[in-house]
Amino acid sequence: MLLALSGGWLYADSLVVNLLNQPAIENRLRQGLVPARERQEAIARLFAESGCQTTQQPIDKQSANIICTLAGNTGETIVIGGHFDFADKGRGIVDDWSGVSILPSLYQALKTERRQHTYQFVAFAGEERGLLGSARYVKELRPEQRARTAAFINLECLGLTPPKVWVRRSTPLLVTLLADIARAVKTPLQGVNVDKVGDDDTHPFLDKKIPVICIHSVTQETWSILHSSQDDAGAIQVEDYYSAYKLVAFYLAYLDSKLPITADP
Repeated sequence: MLLALSGGWLYADSLVVNLLNQPAIENRLRQGLVPARERQEAIARLFAESGCQTTQQPIDKQSANIICTLAGNTGETIVIGGHFDFADKGRGIVDDWSGVSILPSLYQALKTERRQHTYQFVAFAGEERGLLGSARYVKELRPEQRARTAAFINLECLGLTPPKVWVRRSTPLLVTLLADIARAVKTPLQGVNVDKVGDDDTHPFLDKKIPVICIHSVTQETWSILHSSQDDAGAIQVEDYYSAYKLVAFYLAYLDSKLPITADP
């Protein structure tokens, strides 16, 4: 793969990704330092700043999934998600504002180039209450929409260390393609299974046989940060966090060229 980085633009073969700079990504990370009841509004505001007009998908009377759609040339869809709710202890910056707050930045990175796939960036509600948001999202997919969902990429707890993959939970092809991109952009990538740490939003997609991958940064040494008073902005290693953003941005563009288009446009 031929790769070149010029300013905020990343080129590989015919693919182009327009990266935001590190201060912009850090700023969006810190906008999660709000009470839990204000998180939904905060992520909706970030999407608005990015230029995406969102829709809401209620899961109960208090909360809703926030969905940003980047239309492609076909209805074949790549879904990217993270959750904005958090546990009672800590500030929930690692788990999972770190994942959900880069969704608007990923939208901006991809929107300047017309893609074959449609992308949906979904900020899930209610993950900590039993994967409520992702379960509702999958339940609401019509059979033809499920059939045309090419992949779900879950971003969970980024920035503690360089990017990791939950290999046992993830579809092998998606792991292989992520490894290709990691080598191309010279980003360290390891497989770290977190089966004993907890469940995540890939579960409802897997139940419907949709290919998934979980990208995270948790290790045996850092997992105790989750659901504790240590889960705050200070736990994030900024260079590792920005590396994760760059890796995922280019990965999403790469998937557009590698995943087959099986349905008519």
